[in-house]
Amino acid sequence: MSRTLKFSIALSMVLVLLVGLFLGIGFFQNPKFEGTKSETINASKEEIWRYITDINDLPNRRKEVLKVEVLKKDDTTIPKLWKEHTDMGGYMTFERGETVPNQKIEIILADSSFKMKGSWTYEISEANGYSKLSITEKSEIGSPVVRGAYFLAGRDSTLRQELEMVRNHFQSGK
Repeated sequence: MSRTLKFSIALSMVLVLLVGLFLGIGFFQNPKFEGTKSETINASKEEIWRYITDINDLPNRRKEVLKVEVLKKDDTTIPKLWKEHTDMGGYMTFERGETVPNQKIEIILADSSFKMKGSWTYEISEANGYSKLSITEKSEIGSPVVRGAYFLAGRDSTLRQELEMVRNHFQSGK
């Protein structure tokens, strides 16, 4: 056997093992997750509320969201139902749940091409002249592939990214 062929076979075996390990990790991960992260932000409750409820601006803030399609409106400024089209060719349909203006909003993942479901509750309170934003995630991932990806990124990665996005927005003086 030539050296190139041996190398190709060895490389193929390593790749198959890595894919198998990735799928195995995802298969054995708990599909359910519940967690809360909080951060104190130098902005008013109203400013934070406007920012986190501006659903139509998501493509400008989150690189993975290509387009937001509003499916249902009501008498508020926040859509009742919307679909986010992602850069991975999939979609996620969200529904606005319990809402207390400038204090609390629940975002429910009603349907997803990524075999995910769950809810994210954003709560804003006052904290020593600042505002405290707490986000609670209750989610479930049906796909072992997606669970494997979340294992690598950290199961709380969505919470961390959301808080980082809000923090960076207000630190930049926007």
